[in-house]
Amino acid sequence: MVAMDVVSRIREELERCPPGHYGRDVALYNLALALQQRFKEERKIDDLNEAITLYRDALELRPVENEQCHRSLSLSNLAHGLECRYHELGAVVDLEEAIALGREALELRPPGHPRRDVSLFQAGVFLRLRFDKQVEVCDLEEAIPLLREALELRPPGHRRRSKSLHQLILCLSSRYESQGLVADLEELVTLRRAELELCPRGHADHVVSLHNLACGLRRKYAKTAAISDLEESIELHRAALELRVPGDRDRSSTLHELTLCLSTRYDKLGIVADLEGAIEFERAALKLLTRWHPSRGEYLHNLACNLSKRFVKQAAIQDLEEAIELLHAALKLRPTGHPDRSSSLYELAFCLSRRHDKYRVVEDLEAAVTLGREALKLCPQGHPNRASFLHVLAQCLADRFRVKRAAADLDDAIALEQEALD
Repeated sequence: MVAMDVVSRIREELERCPPGHYGRDVALYNLALALQQRFKEERKIDDLNEAITLYRDALELRPVENEQCHRSLSLSNLAHGLECRYHELGAVVDLEEAIALGREALELRPPGHPRRDVSLFQAGVFLRLRFDKQVEVCDLEEAIPLLREALELRPPGHRRRSKSLHQLILCLSSRYESQGLVADLEELVTLRRAELELCPRGHADHVVSLHNLACGLRRKYAKTAAISDLEESIELHRAALELRVPGDRDRSSTLHELTLCLSTRYDKLGIVADLEGAIEFERAALKLLTRWHPSRGEYLHNLACNLSKRFVKQAAIQDLEEAIELLHAALKLRPTGHPDRSSSLYELAFCLSRRHDKYRVVEDLEAAVTLGREALKLCPQGHPNRASFLHVLAQCLADRFRVKRAAADLDDAIALEQEALD
């Protein structure tokens, strides 16, 4: 802890270095460091504000770089102080200045400079923060090569390697979400493996690293369909689940991710045990969520989908009844405007049409048509799920034609099927 007398002592040293004194820049810089450290411990903004002012004063006295790298140190620490204040107060002007200072510091630390990794890392982080604020991909495009180079300068065994891995992962994840590049996804998996190597069993972050790598592999499978990725993801999630024992606050997320993997493998290989496992794990995950948990709608939907799959496989009507009940509950949590509302509408329409096949209750068929139409409106041309939605609605309309003999239903069904095939 930076005691008050430490700051006071350094103030006294500054007082012995009046303007024009040879060592004034060092005294200013040292007091700024002490105040910034005290801010980190006590969170008093006045300490940080004073530290920034002192860093500026020291920088003015360091117009050019010297053998002690004083100017680049001042630039780097002033930038860091401004970053801290940005996190505290959210003023974008601080972040913009930090970026400019970080770039200048990097120019003073060319390849071979002992602190180049620090400036590369710092510049990359500042740009990522601006991307998070303004969502301009150009910031990511600049940040990623900087962080890659920083990582190269922090090989296995370097004490700051984990920080570089983490920041590069954040940037690549954001770019993947924005652009969907498979190359980014593949690099993310490689980086997640490197992260796991730094967090062996017994490390505080071991289970998080297992979980993150498993999630990355599942996403990669979704893009490349390499079954080995899915198999490894399942193995890693099982290992994570063993470590997230009942009572662990993150157990539900691992249960849910394992459910997704098993359900996906069932779709691929048709192994009934995978479907049974998916249902069991999603039930367990759902029990761990409070009524208003933000993921509750997703868990309800996924459990319903797996029960629907089991009904299609085994024709147990209780599975279909439960799926319908769960989807109604999911829709309440996915109101108009929710990005996933269409998928729950589609699944409920499908389930109601199947129950109509079983019991011939016209109300189920009418509801299925209504829900199918609403789902289709939420899937415009080019939507990846539009063909499936068109097909299900067409089937519902064809079923209603057989009941009511309304020619318009048949015409609509034919038109929808034709569009689905185009």
